[in-house]
This record gives sequence, structure tokens and C-alpha cells, in this order.
Amino acid sequence: MSRRERHRTPLPRDPQLVTVDGFTHGGEGVARLEGKAVFVPGTLPGEVVRVQVEDDRARWARARLLEVIEPSPDRVTPPCPYVPDCGGCDLQHAAPAAQRALKTRVVREQLRRLGGVDEPPVLDCRAVGPDLGYRAQARLHAAPDGRLGFHRAASNEVVPIERCLVLGEGAQRVREEIGDRTGASEVRLRRFTPDGPGAAVLTPGPGPLELPGGEVDLLLTQPDGSTVAMRGDGDLEVVVDGLRFQVPALSFFQPGVPAAEALLREVVAAAGPIDGALVWDLYAGVGLLSLGLARAGAEVLAVEGDPRAVAAARRNAGLNGLAIDVREEAVGALLRRAVRGADGAGDDASTRRPGDPADADAAAPLLDPPDVVVLDPPRTGAGEQVIGDLVALRPAAIVYVACDVAALARDTRHLAVGGYRLRSAAPLDLFPMTHHVEVVASFAP
Repeated sequence: MSRRERHRTPLPRDPQLVTVDGFTHGGEGVARLEGKAVFVPGTLPGEVVRVQVEDDRARWARARLLEVIEPSPDRVTPPCPYVPDCGGCDLQHAAPAAQRALKTRVVREQLRRLGGVDEPPVLDCRAVGPDLGYRAQARLHAAPDGRLGFHRAASNEVVPIERCLVLGEGAQRVREEIGDRTGASEVRLRRFTPDGPGAAVLTPGPGPLELPGGEVDLLLTQPDGSTVAMRGDGDLEVVVDGLRFQVPALSFFQPGVPAAEALLREVVAAAGPIDGALVWDLYAGVGLLSLGLARAGAEVLAVEGDPRAVAAARRNAGLNGLAIDVREEAVGALLRRAVRGADGAGDDASTRRPGDPADADAAAPLLDPPDVVVLDPPRTGAGEQVIGDLVALRPAAIVYVACDVAALARDTRHLAVGGYRLRSAAPLDLFPMTHHVEVVASFAP
């Protein structure tokens, strides 16, 4: 405990009346109590609520909602009976249009506060499909009695769920087919259409495992992260905006077909005229964006570090008769090599020692600098090193796909240091009923 924490006055622990005036990128309302920011899940801006402080820190606190005294006009009764116990959906208490307005607000605030953009050019968050029944996949955990469900918010405790309202009909059928008596500690399931093929990946628990019957592909995870196919191979075919994809059971994909189509179209539009241009698709996954870019006439270099996704991207290119260059390499390593090649660094072999990374750089083919770069980094963002190497290549445009607004804002600041300005940010509501939002941001030098 710091000296400051030892000598500060703690907030009262009895129920308090507060007014919510803010909203965080994590989906919580923000109130003030004795001048300190207090985060209150389940609340909306403008509401007067009764709360009880549960976690009091030096700079902030978190409180539990006891009662809504003056509700927001945007407040609705959650459609799901598991709210607020289940931690999967944290915005069901807001009308869908209000959810999107809050997401727009959050994107603007984060780009202003963390990104350093005075007047962020943020479009209104756009709906892309149904607000319920949109998810084609889920990751379920087993309670001690074997029943499957989702974690309680900020907890490892499992809330058993029989029917999840955001799961599509096909995915819900897979969940019912797997049942609650397998002995698995975790079940990942996926089905893109109500009557299409489905897959489930079971992680064995500490006890005996009983494999379920049925028709869905069934895989088991191993301690080393690999999988063993028990029935089928888990590769599911799906059509997105006229393009065919085979998606391995454990490879990343968007939550459903409408989400994937909306994202694909938004990225291709943001990339601008790319017929004949060299476009790098970084963190390319199974090739969703790469194939859309190639169909628009671009020469595409797809970079992905996961070997399963790389193999799928190559297969998917063949399925659609499109030529893309797929590289199995970490994005950071490829960019570092590209920058060294552009600078001519490491050309003097006399200065290198055996095993030096520059030896590998010298042996690898030189990379032509990109005209346009599309990147869809993990939730943590691309980071200062990747952004620094990227801007050193001076592409004419950068299209950044973000699943975490704070990470986008931090990388926006790094891009600004490198001479790139934010031209537009388009939030897409790919995850209704939750605080999550996908943003397609465009940058130019």
C-alpha cells in the first residue's frame, strides 16, 4: 500500500445517492462521490441511482447498483433472464439505439483523451444485423456440476445458461447437442447457419470425459494447445459477401455472417481505389479482408503468425480463384525486416555474427513497400514498435480495424507522431447488447 493510500480518507460504505454523468469504454456508468470517480455497472448517463461502494482505490472506486431512483429514458427491461448475473452482456438495460449512441460517444472520447485528436472525425455507430441471435460462436465454461454457461462479471464463477439470446439458432443447436454431461471444462462451439455444419471443441476437465453423440464435428484440445479430431475436422465453410471461406474451429472469425460482411465492405471502401495497388493485410487471419481486397483488384500480401489460419487463408484463396501472397510470419518481424530492407541496413556481412537476425533478413526475399496497409491487430493493439516501423514505410493510406477503442486511441497517438492523421473512424455495432464495438479507422500522411 502506498503512502498516499494509507493517509487518504476512505469513501463511505453505506448506500449513497449519486448522479451518473459519464460512461466508460468498458460499459460502466461514471458518477462522482466526494470528488472521486466511481464506476457503476448497469447504469446510464443522466440517471440518479443508489449505490454501495465495494472497491475503493486511491484514484477511483467501483460501486454496486442498489436502486435506480431516476431512470434514463433509454433504460429498458433486459430481454435476457440471466441479466445481471451473467457477465456476457453488459448493455441489455439500454435500448439498442441508445447502445449505439453510447458507443459513438466512447469512440469520440477515447480518441480525444488518449489519442490526442481534438475533433475526432467519428461517424455514428451503425447497426449491421439483428440485436439478438447474431452470434455464430461461443466459448462456454462448465460449472462444478457440469452445466455449461458464462462467467459472472469480474469472476471465474460460472452462471449456467440453457439458452443465450445473442446466440444464433444454429449455434444454440450445437450447445443443446453437446449437452451438460460431457465432463469438459470448456466448450467452444460454432455454426454459421441454422441448418449448416457445426463444430465443437472440448477441453477435458479433471474427471472422465464422455463424448456426445450427434452430427457436429467434434475436436478435443490437448495440453500443448493442439487438437485431436474425434469426428470431422472442424473446418466449417461459410459464404461472406459472395466469397467462400473454410474456417478452422479454433481460428478467429467475426461473430457472424452479417458482421463479417459489414466489416469486409467497410474496409474495402476505406482503402479507396486499390485496383493494381499493393496492399498489405497485417494480422490477416483466414483471409477475410485479404480476399475482399484482392477481389477489388489489389495485389495483396497477407501476413499472419498462426499456422492454422495461414493454411486456411491459402485454401480460401484457391476456393475463390484469387491470388494472394500469404506469409506465415509475426507482423512485427516482417515489418522490421521490411524497414531494414528499405534502409539498406545489415548489408555489410562483415559486421554480422552467425545466428544474427540480420542473416535471416538477408536470406528472405526483399519486400516491395506497400501502397496501402490494412491491419486488424489483437485487442491489445499494434503497439509503438509496430506502428513506428509501419509509418517508416510511408504507405499512402492505413486502414486500422480495432476491436478495442482504447488500443486504437493509443495507436492513433503513435501514428500522429509518425506523421499520419486520422481521416475518419466508423464504429460498427458487431456486438449488440455488449459494450464492445468494432471501429474501422482511416489514416493518411
